[in-house]
Amino acid sequence: MDYKAIVGLAVFVVMMIMIFAGVPVFVSMMTCAMIGFLILQKGDPTLMLSKFKTAPFDLAANYNYAVLPMFMLVGSLAGETGIANGAFTSMRAWLGRVKGGLLYVVVASNAVFGACSGSSIAGNIVFGKLSMPELEAAGYSRKYSLGCIAASGALSTLIPPSMAIIMYCLISPITMNVGTALMAGVIPGLITAIALCFTVRIIGVIKPGTIPPGGGEKVPMVEKLKTLKLLVPIIFLFGLIIGGTFAGWFTATVGGAIGAMAVCIYALVKRMPLKDIAHCIWEAGTMEAGIFPIIIGGQLFGSFIAATGLASSLANMIASVNAPRFIIFMLVVVLYVFCGCVMDIVSIIIITVPVVFPVLNAVGYSPYVLVICLCFMCEIAGLTPPIGMNVFATANALRVNPSEIFSGVIPYFICEFLIVLFMALVPDICLILPRALGAAGI
Repeated sequence: MDYKAIVGLAVFVVMMIMIFAGVPVFVSMMTCAMIGFLILQKGDPTLMLSKFKTAPFDLAANYNYAVLPMFMLVGSLAGETGIANGAFTSMRAWLGRVKGGLLYVVVASNAVFGACSGSSIAGNIVFGKLSMPELEAAGYSRKYSLGCIAASGALSTLIPPSMAIIMYCLISPITMNVGTALMAGVIPGLITAIALCFTVRIIGVIKPGTIPPGGGEKVPMVEKLKTLKLLVPIIFLFGLIIGGTFAGWFTATVGGAIGAMAVCIYALVKRMPLKDIAHCIWEAGTMEAGIFPIIIGGQLFGSFIAATGLASSLANMIASVNAPRFIIFMLVVVLYVFCGCVMDIVSIIIITVPVVFPVLNAVGYSPYVLVICLCFMCEIAGLTPPIGMNVFATANALRVNPSEIFSGVIPYFICEFLIVLFMALVPDICLILPRALGAAGI
């Protein structure tokens, strides 16, 4: 490893120490990028000043990043217009009477809602509030119910449109088709939903009394079929955004704008008060304002990492050792779990992509498989203590102690962790649908 790569690795370690010490993520990245450029140039500030002058403007003026607030608005309005409530009502009619049915409803509702929200935290909050009173009244174990709610939100990262997948494609050092990447998450998302339901069943067998027997009022088939109309807005939004993006009719950025406009129109049709719509717009803008400094910091730090050649040096070292690629993947997974203890999914993606993506791609993983595996791993990492963001979002929404969720989420965490390993071992799980549809870039 040459001098520049050693500098890159040292600065990366310092940045991680700063983040774990509580320094804001974007401050840590910008500070370390600044110091790193100065070290590389032996104290000459010319390159550092050039990067810091041009990168923030270039990023803010980048049309592609407009997709993020658009999908944030779609997710915010979807929760407020009753779309999520409709998904929950429909799934409850079909699944509510079987043993463990209400937890199956939580999983299925998150999978369906993910087709228009793109945000796991939105699913955690919405379905936590909708389902927890019913789960407690029906006699379900409180901690395993809370764990299921927190873990099921991760389905929104796999089921398109996923903001995490879109962001990964935007900042990836390898150019990818966003529509193809989004479609690659569909099959893994469905497999994960089924696996979570199996986990509920296993918990019921291993821990008798935690999952009550099925029952309750029987819903006639006619009524079940009627509830399917509640899914029409989600199906329409999914078809509009993903169908158009995948077919090449418009870019993901335009798709986000079209989806935001469609859900705004739906909100008006539902007679949602204008002040509530304005609040959702404000909320989406506020979330974007919180994320954008991290993106700018990540861009600057990524430029520094590229200048050091750290990623290529690591890839060459790994190639010389001839380690199996799955072992390398496992090391990255451990890093992600470690990062998830203190960081949100956006921060993890932006910090790690410049380093780990080229390395894993160099050992033979398809970029589209990496996008799905690593985005999902970021989400799973949000379930880990002491500061798992998804757990804290659920705890805050339901006014419960986070430790209660951490203890109940363990079996679901193991389930989702195994799904990530399964995707790494059998990458065709991610690629089968895009290939079948003749997607670009596969």
